[in-house]
Amino acid sequence: MDVPLPGAADADGRGDDQQSLQRALDSKQALLDAVMGSSYDGICLVSPDGTFLEMNGAFERITGLARQDWIGRGIAEMRATPGMARTSAALQVLKGNGTAPATTLVNVRGGELILVTANPHHGLGGELESIILNVRNITQLNFLKRQLERARGEESTAELEASHLRERVEEAGLGSFVFSSPVMTRIVATVSQIADFDLTVLIEGETGVGKGVLAKLLHRLGRRAGGPFVEVNCGAIPESLVESELFGYEPGAFTGSSRAGKRGLFEAADGGTIFLDEIGELPKSSQAKLLKILDDRVLTRVGGTGGRPLNVRVIAATNRRLRDLARQGAFRADLLYRLETIPILVPPLRERREDLRALAHAFVAQYGRELGCERPIGSEAVQRLVNHPLPGNARELKNIVVRLLLAGGDREIGLEDVAAVLDDDAGGRGGAPRPEGGQADDSCKPMKARLEEVERGILAESLRECRSTYEIAERLGINQSSVVRKIKKYRLRARG
Repeated sequence: MDVPLPGAADADGRGDDQQSLQRALDSKQALLDAVMGSSYDGICLVSPDGTFLEMNGAFERITGLARQDWIGRGIAEMRATPGMARTSAALQVLKGNGTAPATTLVNVRGGELILVTANPHHGLGGELESIILNVRNITQLNFLKRQLERARGEESTAELEASHLRERVEEAGLGSFVFSSPVMTRIVATVSQIADFDLTVLIEGETGVGKGVLAKLLHRLGRRAGGPFVEVNCGAIPESLVESELFGYEPGAFTGSSRAGKRGLFEAADGGTIFLDEIGELPKSSQAKLLKILDDRVLTRVGGTGGRPLNVRVIAATNRRLRDLARQGAFRADLLYRLETIPILVPPLRERREDLRALAHAFVAQYGRELGCERPIGSEAVQRLVNHPLPGNARELKNIVVRLLLAGGDREIGLEDVAAVLDDDAGGRGGAPRPEGGQADDSCKPMKARLEEVERGILAESLRECRSTYEIAERLGINQSSVVRKIKKYRLRARG
């Protein structure tokens, strides 16, 4: 007969209690995990020293960063990460010694607006134990709200989609990009859908249809929005300098090169996006090197032997038909197939009258404010613009609107004003219409001063966006020497 050892029953009892306690803890942990996982809002725990401890899947989805990118990192480190917001609700709580919650609005993932609420959690002794972050995607909630309104018959599906896309464009900082036509709505919807994927995109269309704006939209709506956006006009770089400008060169690579070497535009775009405008002008020798970069994602500088990994998204654009160039042997067919992973064809304004009408009103309002000569425009005047072929598309329309506004006065822009400007263009005089009576209105500055203001603004904008005076000359359709002279005239600073 076995004799129980002293305390054995108690030990077994304690063992059962421990197992029951462990099962209860496991059950509560499973419930907590289920609650965190099923929440549509993002939830995150931050330690009193500002370290990210845990978060749910919604937090990863809304912020666009995986869990491993957050865990163990501090607030300061994450704020320094490219693309991350500089404002922090958690930091506000810590600066306030954890005495009160904080709320802030930030932009993530190329423009989506999120609401972040940080609530301090205190222990039994009153000490700050953690900060609970709640993150809510306001952009998506607004979209869901409009879906509900549509279900109630207040909006059509097309209106709902277009409204959401316009919000995304505005949140991306491209509020001046106007579109109303079904075809342009589909194009913007495509851009929105592919923005997060590192696919090579080829945008084709006539000069002035908005290829550059679409490229910026692709960048700003995607995961690379916090990285650089480098715009290159392939036709503005002298053929002898194309490879050294694009791909960089090693020290002493060629006569006259810098002893320190130079990084190229592709390296400058590392971590972001490079936009190769007028890709059809790229020399065939450089086309081969570009194809290799797209295939291998490795860059070799001119004069170099070893390659370096390259993390860059490529967007190309052209106003020429690359397939015709490929058939003629002027453009590599294999590069064309590699570039047009996602092809986007932007029709001219004359084929999307809704956009032309909307742009006319938008330009009148925008440049009226900028020039200080705000004038309404009549419906007949708008219709005359809509009926004009506008071979220069949005750029030509903008120039016409500016000249109409500079005519002076505050009366409505009428049909006769538009006809006068278009007649001047047809006659090659390029003048602006005078108001009734043939005299400029004193409410606006003299014509010469107004034109100089516009010219100076165009040059200043071009200096910000172009890398050289040669590129500016190509963009504006004037001689490079004229660009240099005008820069000196207005005392602007040129890059070279």
